[in-house]
Amino acid sequence: MKTNLNNLSDQVDIEPMLTIQKAAEILGVHVWALRRAIKAGTIPAYAPFNRRKLVRLSEVAAAIDAAKIGG
Repeated sequence: MKTNLNNLSDQVDIEPMLTIQKAAEILGVHVWALRRAIKAGTIPAYAPFNRRKLVRLSEVAAAIDAAKIGG
């Protein structure tokens, strides 16, 4: 039985990876701030197949939430 690759993400709970630019736009943060956090190791980034760096939105949001001050 063959599985359609388009439906694979429906069957397996895989979070899509985003470019740093797209993640910054979605979260409303500056791209340079996100790049600096990745370089410092605060936010993990992935470079599959030696391509551009990608991030998981949930990991970026978790890092921002962990840095929350007050309240």
